[in-house]
Amino acid sequence: MAIVLLLAALTVLASSVGPASPAPPGPDAGLPLGQGRVRTDKNCYLPGQTITITLKNVGSAPLVYSSRPDFEVENETIGTVRMVRDWQMGGFHLDPGDSMSWTWDQKWRAWDPNGQELNKGMFVPRGLYIVLAEALVGFPISDLVEIARSRFAIGDCLAQITAGDDIAVGENESFQFHPRIDITGDASITAVSWDLDPAVDSNGDGNPTNDIDLAGRNPTTAFGDDGVYSVVMNVRGFGKVSGMDRPAQDMIFTIDSSDSMQWRDPLDHRKIAVKDYVDWMVPDDRGAVVDMDVVGRLVRGDHLGMDYARIKSNVDTIDSAGGLYLASGLFVSLYELRDYGDASHRWIMIFLTGAETENFRDPFYIPRGIDLAKDLGVTIYTVGLSIVEVDSIKLMKKIASDTGGRYFSSATASNLRQIYDDIAADANTSQGSYFTVSDSLSVTVHNTPPTASIATNTASATVALRVAGEKYHDVTLRLMRDGSEIANTTIMRMPGSPDDQIATLGAVAFDVTSTYEARIEYTPADDPVNGQVNGANPAWLILGLSDGTNVTLHHVFNVGHVDTYSWIVPDLQRLVYGGSLALVASIADPGSDDVTIAWDWGDGTTDVRTVFNDGIGPDPYPSPWGFSVSLTDIGGHTYVTPGTYAVSLTVTDDDGGSTFLVFTLSVG
Repeated sequence: MAIVLLLAALTVLASSVGPASPAPPGPDAGLPLGQGRVRTDKNCYLPGQTITITLKNVGSAPLVYSSRPDFEVENETIGTVRMVRDWQMGGFHLDPGDSMSWTWDQKWRAWDPNGQELNKGMFVPRGLYIVLAEALVGFPISDLVEIARSRFAIGDCLAQITAGDDIAVGENESFQFHPRIDITGDASITAVSWDLDPAVDSNGDGNPTNDIDLAGRNPTTAFGDDGVYSVVMNVRGFGKVSGMDRPAQDMIFTIDSSDSMQWRDPLDHRKIAVKDYVDWMVPDDRGAVVDMDVVGRLVRGDHLGMDYARIKSNVDTIDSAGGLYLASGLFVSLYELRDYGDASHRWIMIFLTGAETENFRDPFYIPRGIDLAKDLGVTIYTVGLSIVEVDSIKLMKKIASDTGGRYFSSATASNLRQIYDDIAADANTSQGSYFTVSDSLSVTVHNTPPTASIATNTASATVALRVAGEKYHDVTLRLMRDGSEIANTTIMRMPGSPDDQIATLGAVAFDVTSTYEARIEYTPADDPVNGQVNGANPAWLILGLSDGTNVTLHHVFNVGHVDTYSWIVPDLQRLVYGGSLALVASIADPGSDDVTIAWDWGDGTTDVRTVFNDGIGPDPYPSPWGFSVSLTDIGGHTYVTPGTYAVSLTVTDDDGGSTFLVFTLSVG
């Protein structure tokens, strides 16, 4: 059987349909709905300041209601302060990505059960409020549904923030956050961080929305699976508010334990000074110890805590052995504050080291550590341990100055006491406290369907010509591909064994998409006279297959047989492939998806298999943190009956996106 593959058609069907997103009820239970989100333009408003409220469809289908949406405002203590009295009836349609806005002047618009208007013309009091976007569904009898809600405050705002506009991207498409932060009170911002999964309490502090997955005002990230994700921005700052004259501190003692300490600090002054500092700490202050040599490690795994005797015991475990990797101690300390720090505390690191590092990674990672400290709002005080090298002193001063700290040239109780007093002095001057304010935004990730391409397989075979019989006759082998010559060789029959006179084209790659033909030509008229003009020349065409076997075809040339001067062997690929076909599909998907691969061979047989993204089982929905899909699938099939077959490949991701390829296959 000869196999000829014709790429007759190529069709890509892309669909981004995935599991349905949660949505409010609509007039038709079978109607797919979008997903509404309501936000205010700031987290906090000064009394009398106009509030802008926006309803946006962050889903992938329309929002459909029987009335135009409107909003109410509630206070958990005094009840509803802004009511909806007159609904605008009529079909309402909000497409994906579209939005509508209202403004509110903070004045009462509410009535008691007797229909008496409450506090007419007055501003609502300071406090925490909830805005609810609502609409009516159903006709003629309508039900009131809540579309979405959001919180905000009215009062003395130290900072007015918004996490930025809602974001719409594709799977694994990088995007950047662009928040807006305005200081309206007497405050300063120390850190901005982002919680990418506010439903999970990763740091175990009881607050699922303050995990630090990203730090900085404008970090970049990507989600690997389609869905609508809520992201919370947390802004830490220090503001002048009455009541507290000294903020509690979270202190990391990062202590050099390399072998250079044997001569830089033989009397362990660094440990004595740190333990003295711990003695000055008061309840609510928390501490932890990081041992720093070739790696940084949290001593005994003890996170920030108030067991001061335990902290001093951890300091005593510091030895003087091994090399030094400064960045490792720096990052372990910063990660401890990031993951276990109290947002209401001041975050401090005391970095005690001789800075005698030869680790080639330090010049690259220390600047990154400084940037992370600045993003987290961590102040680093550096303490030199017998440092005389100019470059090392310069580095220690830079770490301190870039993060708002100071450099001390030795580890003494008086130096560390000065750090303690500096922190207290800053607090007494400010008469303030640390605060955290938050806002959230939605990231809508659209499904991107997989892509697929097919590379037809090739098989290699050696092609050779053997000639025997009368001497001095020449025979030429021409190899044709789709009617065009791609190789040739000629052999002259000479005295001796024909096994020593084989002409070969070497290894030839046979592509299943092409047709191959051998033309063996016998031209005795121009040969030297050998006394046997009418003699015969047997010829063999030999195909050496990859499995070590040979396919041998035989023909006898004779000048008396005029019509056999040219011997044509068609469909060589049939001899190489037999009736079997192998197709290689390259499949890609930017999402962290499972993919199902379906080959339909056109003769009633199919091959279907699913490749799991994690290699174990089906992914949950959504699964934003997996790997992008990049794989190769080999489809193999053997036909038993000649004919023309429509062969197709369908690749579908676990969110419903698919790609469909179809082509025609001739088997004869």
